[in-house]
Amino acid sequence: MMRASGILSLLFVASALGGVIEDFEYLSVEDMCGLLPQDTSLLRPSTCDNWVRCPNSLEAAVEQGACASGLYYDKDLGRCILASSAKCPYKGLGATEQAKNYCANETDGSFVVDPSSSDCRGYILCKNGKQIRANCPNELIFQPTSRSCVYETQYHCPKSSTKRSDPACRSLPNNTRLADPVHCDQYYECVSDLLHIRSCPALSAYDAALGYCVNVSEVACYETAALPEPENTFCLDEATGSARVGYFADDLSCAHYYICNKPKAGKHDTEPRHLSCPLGQYFDFEKLSCRDRLNVRCQLDRCVGTNLTYVNVAGDCQSYGRCSGGATVSTGLCPSGYYFDERNQGCSLTNYHYIACSA
Repeated sequence: MMRASGILSLLFVASALGGVIEDFEYLSVEDMCGLLPQDTSLLRPSTCDNWVRCPNSLEAAVEQGACASGLYYDKDLGRCILASSAKCPYKGLGATEQAKNYCANETDGSFVVDPSSSDCRGYILCKNGKQIRANCPNELIFQPTSRSCVYETQYHCPKSSTKRSDPACRSLPNNTRLADPVHCDQYYECVSDLLHIRSCPALSAYDAALGYCVNVSEVACYETAALPEPENTFCLDEATGSARVGYFADDLSCAHYYICNKPKAGKHDTEPRHLSCPLGQYFDFEKLSCRDRLNVRCQLDRCVGTNLTYVNVAGDCQSYGRCSGGATVSTGLCPSGYYFDERNQGCSLTNYHYIACSA
């Protein structure tokens, strides 16, 4: 089970890393800045003395520059310093290491150890002939035999004396954030040149331009990132803040109902079962049963979920509603002394006192 769980974790992280993140060093400066907060300054990838400053507003342009002779750009200080005092992440980076294909003899979708990882968290996903580098989630390391992320107690990591930076973080200052190109409620952060995935708190998402999480209603996501589906709060009593447990009528349809299970870890059921009564029946909350729709009092649109043309109107047995497309489009009134009979689809002298239309 640990192997299966680890592989699922790998798939999650690798899918999130897909696309522009692993190719960050090869993007145009404009596309780099699209992933970064406004006014971020960085070392231009594959150089030691060129820098980029991202726009500080939507109207501004990317600024680029080069250090004077004898100087290198220090990404954390954000300025040029003496080359002898600077540490350039691209100086001495072997072309052989960059070009080596660790997926050459692997099948598509395989996970292999990343030899450039100094803390055993790194791994490589072989996808469509490309090498996608990623890290195991926090507190986990990559086990090369099982090819999965495991706890540190399950595998002894042979520590390397050489620390290698993550390609997406080599040119970025420490603690710089990058937008997740897939999930708007997540983002990445470079910490000590290693890339970490982060999640925004509930009901918030990552604003690509601002560089931090904001309320979902105010967020400006990265152009390809999507917000998660809203959490189902039907089983949460908003008035009291407590969880609802049991069977409940759908507040949007007379013919549907929910089953709310007991809370887990103090949280209400976010995936309640949503069921439908057979055609012609409504859910009766008092009897916890699906019953003939005419025997159930429902204040919602009675045209929803029926193939009838005319229906009784709640609270008035002489009136009727005309249905079209599963909704009431107009109402009518039977002649004086007549009552609408939904079963026979017409006005009748007999008042059947259907519960559906009784006051």
